[in-house]
Parts: sequence; structure tokens; C-alpha cells
Amino acid sequence: MARAISGRERVMLLVAVIALVAYFGARPLLQKVTFLGRRSGDRLADQMTVIAGYRTAVGREGLLKAEVATLDAKIGSYEGALLPGATPPLAAADLQTLLKAVSERAGLKIQSEKILPHVKRGSYLEIPVQIVANGDIRNLKEFLVAVDASRVFVAVKDLAIRTVKRRQFVPETRSYVDLNDLQASVTLVGLTHAEKE
Repeated sequence: MARAISGRERVMLLVAVIALVAYFGARPLLQKVTFLGRRSGDRLADQMTVIAGYRTAVGREGLLKAEVATLDAKIGSYEGALLPGATPPLAAADLQTLLKAVSERAGLKIQSEKILPHVKRGSYLEIPVQIVANGDIRNLKEFLVAVDASRVFVAVKDLAIRTVKRRQFVPETRSYVDLNDLQASVTLVGLTHAEKE
């Protein structure tokens, strides 16, 4: 049979329970308070530096908005030089049309054209077209100068030149003359917007 706990024993038991709860419950709080006391100066300086940075950024908000507007206008002017086609095949067709017009003005005869696979470059697509054309050195030079001066961005990615001999009949002398022409294999690229995913 259990005996009853006296009043003095109850008080001692209650004090022991309170001491245990206070020791284990207050221990983490005590560690935080002592940590705060030792490093509070360093932590306060760090927090003040962060707050000063925030204040500087808020003070520059108008300047940053003006810089963003300037950059957007500059990007818009550069994007005016992109190929107008909405899809890669349409952009390649636009590039082919441009190259045909430029080669006709330069006197270069395009023998073949080939659209190569497009390559993603960030938020843009690089559209390559390879042409093989015949003409003399002056025609090739005029073609390359006209490509460089085009309002649409077109870059020469690869260029290979070789001489091709051809025979031409001269009716006056009823004989053939050997002529040397240049055959240029040129890979040209234009840029267009990548399809948004």
C-alpha cells in the first residue's frame, strides 16, 4: 500500500521539477543570450551595412529605370536587323531572297543554295544558308561588300574559293577560249527570334 506524500515532500518534488524544467528549457535561451552579448557589435555592423545597401538601391531606382529604358531602346534598334520571318523556314527563305538580290546586283551567278540546320544562340536562332556561286574576283568582292552593308544582319561564317576553268566558244574566230572563273562556296548566317517555349 502506498503511503501519502507529506506536504514538505510535495514542495521539494515541485521545486525539483521546476529546477529541471528551468535548466533544460532555459539552456538554449541562455546560449542565445550569451552569443548575442559576445558578437552583437559585429552582427549590428553587418546588418547596418545591408540596410545601407538597400537604401542606396532604393535611392537609385529612378536611375535604374532610365538605364533599363535606354537598354530596351538599344536592343530594339539591334533587333531591327533580325530576319523578318516568324519561323526558321520563313527566316531562311527571307535570307535566300536577300542573297539572290545581292548576288544579281553584284553580277555573281548562284549555282546552288542549301539551307543548313539552324542553331540556337540564347534567345535567338542562327539561320545558315550555303550558296555556291560563280563569277570573277570583282563580283565576289561586290557581293561581300553588299552583304556587309545590308540593313539585315548577315555574317559570312565560312568561305571557300577555287578556280574553275571553262571553255567559251568565240564565233569570230571559230575557236574556244579557256577562261578562269572563281567558284565560291559561302555559308552566310542571319539571326531571328527563337520560338518561345
